[in-house]
Amino acid sequence: MHNRELSKAISEKLSEVSDVFGHFQQKTGLTCPTGCGKCCLKADISCSPYELLPMAFNLIDTGRAEEVLENARLYKENICLFLKVNDQSQGTGSCSEYEHRPFICRAFGLSARRGKHEIIERLICKTLSEIEISKPHIKIVDEEIPQIDLWKKRLESIDPHLLENELPIHQGIAILLERLLLWKKLSEQT
Repeated sequence: MHNRELSKAISEKLSEVSDVFGHFQQKTGLTCPTGCGKCCLKADISCSPYELLPMAFNLIDTGRAEEVLENARLYKENICLFLKVNDQSQGTGSCSEYEHRPFICRAFGLSARRGKHEIIERLICKTLSEIEISKPHIKIVDEEIPQIDLWKKRLESIDPHLLENELPIHQGIAILLERLLLWKKLSEQT
């Protein structure tokens, strides 16, 4: 599959992930508060570089790839490279590449996974957990929560190697941009 075709397939699958996880959050009333960026302040957010293919092509197409690549190479922070921080102490900010964000950014907040003995384990961020506690009328059936592991397998169905080698987002985008910009340069020379 050509890189642009792969990017389109990834983008379509990620859009589906957003729809399913977002719809579930809306149905439960447990949506991320506007401007919340607490999850983006975590140092251990990672993804496969290939999940970032739609983002990388957007950066190339809009002429921002070289600048982002340089920033990613020099990046030393423990927060996401694409988070525009409003107030770090309050955990507020916005994503500069929201439309092209990877799987984890779309599925985080309220999800589930099959744990030990195939028991469904709820995964909920601290902010949404506090909202849930403050609204006792909210009833969530664990079996209805979108399962992160099943949706990852759907994304992986595009290419079995797609989700290998997860890295922090700034490292993943750097690797991918280096490859794509080299590929672009070489194809322009021929």
